[in-house]
Amino acid sequence: MNSPDREAYWLRTFSELHARSHDYLDYATAEEQTFTFGACLLAAGPVAGTTCLDAGCGKGGFARVLRALGARQVVGLDLVASTIEALRRSDPDIRWESGDVSDAATMNTLGLFEAVFAIEILQCVSTLTACQNMWDAVAPGGRLIGVVPNGDNAFVRRRAGERPGLYTPLGVTALVAQIRTLPNVADWGLMGFVWREDRSSILYDLLPLTSAPHWNDPPKRVLFIARKSAGAPH
Repeated sequence: MNSPDREAYWLRTFSELHARSHDYLDYATAEEQTFTFGACLLAAGPVAGTTCLDAGCGKGGFARVLRALGARQVVGLDLVASTIEALRRSDPDIRWESGDVSDAATMNTLGLFEAVFAIEILQCVSTLTACQNMWDAVAPGGRLIGVVPNGDNAFVRRRAGERPGLYTPLGVTALVAQIRTLPNVADWGLMGFVWREDRSSILYDLLPLTSAPHWNDPPKRVLFIARKSAGAPH
């Protein structure tokens, strides 16, 4: 479980962010968020006709993208209850739920999904508990897809040092170890986001998917994919 201090900090922080007019909550620019959303869709493959969970959905941007692309069912989960209430009014075709990914009881009420997305949340929660809870929500043959700041990157380490115990991004070794603790993983891989020297049109280079990441220059963010065995028990 999250510590009470950390949960209170992030609830306060995101409540303040949600009150702002822009939607790119975890990013410096809308372009950065758009790149991340695109990379997650690349990792997911076609979502039309599928069931999807956006865990830590924020103001609902990615959940709306999934619905617009034809996902059969989309559930958005977020800690900020007031935002969820607003989304229920504005986008009733999506199921919106308030709760914490670290709370197994909350996660168990959501059901199973062919794609579970964890975009920019693992640095804010108890990673072991949250990963296991989200993995339990992945249907057999489905995928868990997430994006996290890379704790090996110098810029990210400085940011973590500003909020010790609150903002806790994993490095690549720890992230891989976390994925390997999950049961019934059929295959998995990581892709790195590396700042481009010229970011006037495209912000990042997306490193190829690999299950043996040995990056000399640690990327700023890491996207991870884990696919559950089709024959895994429900």
